[in-house]
Amino acid sequence: MMSMTMEEREKWFEILEKTGKGREAKLAQRVIPKDYCQYMEQVTREEIQIEVPAVGVPVRCIISRAHDKSENCPVHINLHGGGFIFKQDQDDDWYCAHIAAGIHGIVIDVDYATSDNYAYPVAFEQSYEVVRWVSRHCSDLGADPQRISIGGHSAGGCLAAAISLRAAKEKDIQICLQILDYAANDNYAPLLDEKQERSRALSMLYADGDAELLKNPYVSPAFATSDMMHGLPRALIINAKNCPFCHINESYGMKMIEAGVEVKMRRYINSRHGFTVRLSGEWREAQNLIIREIMDVK
Repeated sequence: MMSMTMEEREKWFEILEKTGKGREAKLAQRVIPKDYCQYMEQVTREEIQIEVPAVGVPVRCIISRAHDKSENCPVHINLHGGGFIFKQDQDDDWYCAHIAAGIHGIVIDVDYATSDNYAYPVAFEQSYEVVRWVSRHCSDLGADPQRISIGGHSAGGCLAAAISLRAAKEKDIQICLQILDYAANDNYAPLLDEKQERSRALSMLYADGDAELLKNPYVSPAFATSDMMHGLPRALIINAKNCPFCHINESYGMKMIEAGVEVKMRRYINSRHGFTVRLSGEWREAQNLIIREIMDVK
């Protein structure tokens, strides 16, 4: 992997600053429903740190356990969004509490390293190691090893898809369900569109300036071949009509179907990228669908 110079990094960060004005203000203006906040009172939260020998950078995880956790419950691994550069935040805490309460089980939120300090493959290796850890500790967690699911949003959706591809190849862990929520599954595409200046900056920072790396299926799952898709877990693909990845992800879903994978796709026509966790558009419907899909694994 090539390494960006300081000048190149500064250029991409300047673009992010220029194109991201108003982001925090918009988030601060939201009114968070009281009933949604109350899910935090229905879970017990614990922070742990998992070592990641492949990259030497440990990863922080937050475990949310429902107070009414069932015996041999499902366990869901969540990978937050944010263009690989924004960190886990309170929106992720609320989301994980809701999912944990809804499935009467456990959600493990992965606070993976972001590309302001660590480029690929650090976040990918960290996230994969978390799935390995969960697989080994299901008995300690009181969870069913046959009901380990993984899901992610935007950049996290890309990680979830990439982890599922690797697990299907290596067969060292078993994932029963992948949830790809407006996943950033083609991080090379922004390099071909001058209008996608912000997305191009995010992609290049994640790839440490190596444009060709963005065609690697573990960086951009849209480049996965049909052969790589054999043996993938069933998938739920959530899309927003007003999302730049909408058609890319539906095409990815069709490729999985052609490879024999069970896939459910839903396009929310009154929503945009980021809606599920940022609480805009049809977010309640999307979160409830995720809960139903996780619970449907027997």
